[in-house]
Amino acid sequence: MITLILVASISIVALIVLTTSYRLFKLNKHQAAKIAGLQDQLSVLCAGAVGSDKRTIKFEQTLNQLKEHQNTLDLGMNSQQHNYDHAIRLARKGVGMNQLIDNCNLSDEEAHLINHLHGKDNADLKQELH
Repeated sequence: MITLILVASISIVALIVLTTSYRLFKLNKHQAAKIAGLQDQLSVLCAGAVGSDKRTIKFEQTLNQLKEHQNTLDLGMNSQQHNYDHAIRLARKGVGMNQLIDNCNLSDEEAHLINHLHGKDNADLKQELH
């Protein structure tokens, strides 16, 4: 009778161990599937981040090029404005058209306009208008 109780007890313990082992096996399988899914999602996110970094770097390079181009244009405009100011001073002194073109790097039309607006020949006309 003791043997029967002992065999029954061992059977119950074995059944509990088997049931627990099966549950742990299923839980482990489920968690492994979740981990694999999370790893896939992480890989996709990392690939997207690399692509975003490349695009960001490209945008920054383009922005820097545009800034350099703008600075170059600004310097050119300042130089051109200086040429116009110098040409106006020369025109007021009565300098000829060819000297305006040569000394101030102006086109023929620009020199004619400056001479027409600011030249000595037009000083009397300006006083009459005011």
